[in-house]
Amino acid sequence: METLFQSESKFNLLLGADILSPYFYLILVSAVYLTIQLGFPQIRFLFLGLKILTGNMDFKGSKGQLVHSQAFFAGIGSSLLTGSVLGTALAIAYGGIGVIFWIWVVSLLVMPIRFVSSTLAVKFRNKLPSGRYLSGPMYSIEKSLRAKWLAIAFSLTSIFTVLIFGGIFPFIGLSFITKEGLGLSGMSGPITIAVVLMFVVVGGIRRVGATASIIAPLGILLFLFSYFSIFGQGLVSFFAFLTDVCKEAFSIKAMEGGGAFGILRTLSVSLSVFFLSTETAVGKSSGIAGVVRTDYAAKQGLVSMLASFFEGIIMATLIGFALYSYGAVTLTTILEFPTRIITDTNQISVFLFLGSFLCFGLLSLAGWFYSGEQNAFYLFGEKFSNFFRILFFGSLLVFAFFYVRYGIDVLTYVMKIGYTLAVITSVPLLIAILMLGKSAKLELNKYLNESGVRYEIFKDIYLLFLTLLPKNLISKLFGIFSMMKLPRFMMIPILKAFAKAYKINLDEAELEIKEYASLNQFFTRALRAEARIIDSAANAIVSPTDSRITSFGDINQSTIIQAKGIDYSVKELLGSEKFYPSFTNGKYITFYLSPQDYHRIHSPFAGQILGYYYEPGKLFPVNDLAVLNIRGLFPKNERLITFLQTEYGKVAVIKVGASNVGKIRVTYDNKIVTNNWIRFAKEHHYKDVSIMIDKGSELGRFEMGSTVILVFESDTVDLGPLKKDEKIQYGTVVGSFRKKITKLPVKV
Repeated sequence: METLFQSESKFNLLLGADILSPYFYLILVSAVYLTIQLGFPQIRFLFLGLKILTGNMDFKGSKGQLVHSQAFFAGIGSSLLTGSVLGTALAIAYGGIGVIFWIWVVSLLVMPIRFVSSTLAVKFRNKLPSGRYLSGPMYSIEKSLRAKWLAIAFSLTSIFTVLIFGGIFPFIGLSFITKEGLGLSGMSGPITIAVVLMFVVVGGIRRVGATASIIAPLGILLFLFSYFSIFGQGLVSFFAFLTDVCKEAFSIKAMEGGGAFGILRTLSVSLSVFFLSTETAVGKSSGIAGVVRTDYAAKQGLVSMLASFFEGIIMATLIGFALYSYGAVTLTTILEFPTRIITDTNQISVFLFLGSFLCFGLLSLAGWFYSGEQNAFYLFGEKFSNFFRILFFGSLLVFAFFYVRYGIDVLTYVMKIGYTLAVITSVPLLIAILMLGKSAKLELNKYLNESGVRYEIFKDIYLLFLTLLPKNLISKLFGIFSMMKLPRFMMIPILKAFAKAYKINLDEAELEIKEYASLNQFFTRALRAEARIIDSAANAIVSPTDSRITSFGDINQSTIIQAKGIDYSVKELLGSEKFYPSFTNGKYITFYLSPQDYHRIHSPFAGQILGYYYEPGKLFPVNDLAVLNIRGLFPKNERLITFLQTEYGKVAVIKVGASNVGKIRVTYDNKIVTNNWIRFAKEHHYKDVSIMIDKGSELGRFEMGSTVILVFESDTVDLGPLKKDEKIQYGTVVGSFRKKITKLPVKV
């Protein structure tokens, strides 16, 4: 099987292959060195990076403009799909199907390069008085190496790379798709893309990030659906594909000249094309990573290194498999392959397939635009960055016009210049990365030692799936199921099995087990009279639930401890702009209700209900594993907060939703409904009515287990001699108020 170009000169003409081999050797040396220096982070922290990417370790109180997933997709919008497809196809055309194996190997090795680049971008970023963040390799080079000349050199070459490699090249590619795939004639396609792109980028990096959070998942879904729709019938055995990949990986044919040197040149050029196409060590993604909202620089570094995993392990395999299945493994057959697919396949599938490329192409252009804008600002300030914006859009439309006028040869010409510029730009960045690996390692150790993060692989896999599952939908469906009234002969065994599994004390229940018509009725069961004694001391604060105390203590300024190394702010938790300032420097107690516990919630003290705040959110579980690993878990989850005014000060009773919690209900207002299909945040104050409640009176209920948090005003309470993980029943003293500060209305 012929797997190479007909001549080496043909490839030189296309991409300028003479400079590709040096790029590969430099990137390989950097990758191996950093892998060893950082202790194989791509193996140890792969699932930790995935956890951070999914958002369950995000901290709203951190500084920055984008969440981790937004920065990730905005940074790799062009490389994840378009770059992977182009790079894989050219690599196979040049080196044969066996190159896929070496793409896998080197992709794992280069992951630390992206880690270091993005970590440094966050560490050395600048914040302007306007609140805008400036970041990118140039700031890392200048501040850490004190080599401003090298930073300027990088920025200058980077601007040209952005214009050609990141702007004109993909824009012509998108113009090709609109013309050949969608049938748009003339400049209508390019102008439409330019208008949409302008709408995205004029909103700044926040709009780019928001767009990425929508377009990237949409593009992935379109690609996967259309990929299997188009290729599903023609795909050969995946095992046969893997066998041939591994077999040919060790029988790579040499380029002209033969011998070991020729084989090495074949590999180096093939792999260089792939890693340049996926923008490895070009600096674009790290510039966007620098504006991420994070409390530790290494967090985005761990996320960024996943790009090489997705591009080289997943996308290269999918593309290689499709090309191999259809016999497209030479330059000629690969160039014919797109036309073959467009003409021989169901048009809806093709439309969706091209739509996925348009999604990621738009995201790619937005990311490159922002990267170039930052480099322009670094060199000459705001005025030059304004000029760059005009230059960027002007060059796109001019070269699109040339493409419409003169055809695909324009793309070939731009492609060669773009790859050459990308190689030149990568040199100062790779030099800086090699020299600053130790600094990135210190940031990684700081994150691991100070944040309390865990990275046990099986727990990480569990949390990853937990994050990806539609938790709210599952909880909603479980809630519907729990309310079903099954026949007695079916319901009674279910209830008995549930009670036995969780060791529920049935003697305390108000009714016999056979009297409960549904799981929900049993979950929310009342207790028999006098099953609990409410402490009657005048200033005693009682537990609102049967539960386990998981944490308690002082609120430091406005920060509450969730677990060791994990905290969150009172403002995030309470939501209410009116009430949250009252609880700065106060105290808190967290109560965890397991499925074993009685699920009704009682008032910790007598007082007047001032109002409530409802915040729709996620429905993560609130077990120990989730609390110890999901950053800011309680502010992420759905919450209903009741604000209670006592004679001694205010108390916030926070009811936190969790997985499989159908509803949170309260006794004082039957209009409050949680976990609906459509939900909005709401704050309500009771101004025209005085709602009083006694100590120990029922305040609400969970329709399954969850968490209650009590938050007290500053200098109003002394917490009792509490113990972490202590089991406690409602009505038991958990603290005492100090002195009366106000009078309440008389209860009618």
